[in-house]
This record gives sequence, C-alpha cells and structure tokens, in this order.
Amino acid sequence: MLARDAMNRKVLSISPDHSVSHAARTMLEAGISGLPVCDDQGRLIGILSEGDLLRRAELGLVAWDGTGRAGAKPEAFIKGHSWRVGDVMTQPVVTVDEDVPLGRVAELMAAKRIKRIPVMRGEEMVGIITRRDVLRTIAASGPDVIAVGNEAVRRAVLSRLCSDLGLDRGAIDVTIENGNVSLWGVVESEVLREAARVAAETISGAGGVRNRLRIVAN
Repeated sequence: MLARDAMNRKVLSISPDHSVSHAARTMLEAGISGLPVCDDQGRLIGILSEGDLLRRAELGLVAWDGTGRAGAKPEAFIKGHSWRVGDVMTQPVVTVDEDVPLGRVAELMAAKRIKRIPVMRGEEMVGIITRRDVLRTIAASGPDVIAVGNEAVRRAVLSRLCSDLGLDRGAIDVTIENGNVSLWGVVESEVLREAARVAAETISGAGGVRNRLRIVAN
C-alpha cells in the first residue's frame, strides 16, 4: 500500500498570518491535533501542532534561559509570545511523496516522533497521513498470503520462512494435518522460533500453528 492509498485528501490548512488562537479553535472544532501551514500560493511552508502550543505565555509559563534565571532565548520567546502562526509553526516540514510505501511513512512517524505527515505530488500537497490513518489500515488488513489446499499452504509457509526469515530450507519442514500447520526442524534462537510461528500465521488458509521447532545454537 502506498501513501496515496491511505491519506486523507480533505486537508484543512491555515495561513502563516492567522492568529495562534484562531488555529487552536480550528483544531478543536475539527477534532485534529495539527494543521499544515500554506502561503498565499498554496505552498506548504510549515506545520502547526499541539506540541508547538504547549509553552505559550497564555498558559502562564515562564521561559528559562537554562541558568536558573527567568528569561528566554529569542527563538523560545517568539514561540511563546507571538500571535502569528508563522512565528510558532514547525519548519522544515517532514513530507512524503504520494508513491512512498505506507511502511516508510510509519517508520518516519516513529523516527521523527510526529503524528502527521503531509503527502506531496511534486511541490503540491495532495493529502495528509496521520497515525490514525495508519491504525485504520492495520485494522482493515488480513493475512498477507491466501493459499488454498494443504500443499499450497505448505509451500506458502515454507516460502515465507525461507525468504522472509532466511531459514535454511534443509533445516526445516512443514506438515499439514486436519488443517493445522506443524513446523519442524531447528533454528538458532527463541526469537527465530517465534518469528517462524508468526510467519506461518500470516498465511490465510492455515489453521492453528503447532510450533515444534527446536533451538540449536551455533
């Protein structure tokens, strides 16, 4: 699945000249936690999130300069006191192309600790993906491979074990009995043993999985 398949195409955005209070009201009314910021030509120039608003002067917070004295670095003072979205927003923005795999989007969210990523077609923003969109995709997903018949299931499981986990074909075997899959042979660790079970469970058509793999360290 690609970014364009999971993104929300109806994107609310805001101008850098809008007020911070207007942005906060917009997020509350729309039930969202962040807004892309676009200039007069519709170009994405930043993003405003809840995190950008947590150290505001309106909350009665006092900025500190790191020495124990009240005060703030100029950048922190601007973020805490300016009423303009353009002064408070985060930039540069982490974006992805619409043809990027969804897995890569999820990796970026985890690595950058962000909740939303604008989706681009060239320089045009065509959508946005949030963590909720990723969760929705996971909730709607099923087994990776559909196999019909005992021999098809057996071959599909063996293929998954060897190609995805790199297990030695000569060290493992798969049997099917009454619709249940049994894994036989040896692996090098408990982690590989459990990964083999998970791999077998991703094959649609496989019933229960009996993990009879033994651990033999090198």
